[in-house]
Amino acid sequence: MAVPDKYVAGQSTGTPFETGETKSVVVTAEALSAASGYEGDSITYTATVKDESEGPLPAAFVVDLEIDSTKVVTAQAFDVAVYDQATSLLTLVFTVPAAVGTFTVKLVWAEQLI
Repeated sequence: MAVPDKYVAGQSTGTPFETGETKSVVVTAEALSAASGYEGDSITYTATVKDESEGPLPAAFVVDLEIDSTKVVTAQAFDVAVYDQATSLLTLVFTVPAAVGTFTVKLVWAEQLI
């Protein structure tokens, strides 16, 4: 009868692997410069936008501003023209679309890897 081979316990040297951090976006203090308007009026939307650890978002972060499902600002990056990194204040100006009624103005964003 043949004696089986014996393999000792051990481990490989390994290979580097890095994981990224997943962050949530927190929007507070949403406000409009006017509570109502007419088609063609310019309205300013403001909000404080941070990550869950109270940090500002990167300039490459992109959002849409919608009135219900109608996009009034599309693919807006958080560049210095609209986002203050020091205060996390976002300021977007939009034009009231041709719709009559009561609507919700909201910020919308997709999952982003920045």
